[in-house]
Amino acid sequence: MPDTKFVPDIGIVYGQISHDKVSEKEWLEAVLEDHPNDPETLALLGRVEKDAWVNAWRKNGSSREKMVEEAIYEDNLLREAIKPYLKGFLLNPGHYYSGINAITLLHLLYHLTGEDDQAEIRKAMEGGIRWAVQSALENERPDSKDYWARVTLGDLEVLLSDIPVVTRAYKYAVAAAEKDWFALDSSRQQLLLLKDLGFRLPQVEAAIEIFDRALSKLKAPEIRWEPRIVFLFSGHMIDAPDRPEPRFPADKESIAAQAIAAKLDELGAGPKDMALCGGACGGDLLFAEACLERGLHLEIRIPFDEPKFLQESVIFAGESWRDRFYRVKSHENTTLLIMPEELGQAPERINSYDRNNIWQLYTALAWQPDNVRFITLWNRKKGDGPGGTKHMHDEVIKHSGHVYILDTNKIFINETE
Repeated sequence: MPDTKFVPDIGIVYGQISHDKVSEKEWLEAVLEDHPNDPETLALLGRVEKDAWVNAWRKNGSSREKMVEEAIYEDNLLREAIKPYLKGFLLNPGHYYSGINAITLLHLLYHLTGEDDQAEIRKAMEGGIRWAVQSALENERPDSKDYWARVTLGDLEVLLSDIPVVTRAYKYAVAAAEKDWFALDSSRQQLLLLKDLGFRLPQVEAAIEIFDRALSKLKAPEIRWEPRIVFLFSGHMIDAPDRPEPRFPADKESIAAQAIAAKLDELGAGPKDMALCGGACGGDLLFAEACLERGLHLEIRIPFDEPKFLQESVIFAGESWRDRFYRVKSHENTTLLIMPEELGQAPERINSYDRNNIWQLYTALAWQPDNVRFITLWNRKKGDGPGGTKHMHDEVIKHSGHVYILDTNKIFINETE
């Protein structure tokens, strides 16, 4: 029941930090109003609901009997957790992350309460998840083994099969983990949850032993760093030479840079903080440079592979911007994340620029909505196409109130006029 990966970056964030589940649920439900059929958002909501159920019965020092008693009492929370996972899988049967979580919770519901009113759909899902995982494994490349598809197969076998089949499946997954401590520990934690509830103990304990042996050979990483404040940015690119109506002329670069730097200083940005932006010429790279000068941890997230992104969003404004992109990218505080590598290819009818904006926003909000500061270099007008500054601004307004607009209609005015 992997609670990371498939929606990789966002899932990892939720799996490794602890914060206010009420506010999480509120903004995820708000997102679902705009994207009611998005399996990724449904999966995140399922995670929040599942955590609420687990937190209601899993207490330090409690005996297994007491935990089982409390887990049964809180069965309504368990049922609420099943719903979004199940809906996400039914909407997209290839979304095996949602499927394995839904079927695991359905098995736990039956184990705890003896009620099996969803036996038919549970049986159908067993085959569906196996097919989805096998399809993913068919696309596995020799140089990129898919741990999460493999471990999902193990998670399915632990629900259904005997010990030899379970151990074989999990060993197959561990072989692809490439010493990823977090991935192995995440899988082990889900097995411990099953153990706490006394579910199929021989199979579960055999599986835990496999992960214990793998983890014993690795050094546990230091506790994940958490930022004090997350600065999210969106802003205009430098105008293309043939742009008919000026928006961000190249000769206004220094004015924009000063405005961005001043706003970061006003908000107290420093080494304890994180910055998120794209890597386009103009606003993005000016923001990135200012953040690195102030010691922030910087994540640049781009919607395409690097060569395509450079052609579409950097080089047209001049070769010097390519050099600046590479300087920012190579800085020790910078992490470059490429959306197709992290989230997979964009689904049909989903614009990559819109998706990249949402990806950045969700990641920022996952650190705590109240800790997000959105800075935008913007003329307050609709952009030239999807995924622009207005789109990001409007999405932030729906979910976070800390918005700071650097209005180019004002700051680009020539003082001599």
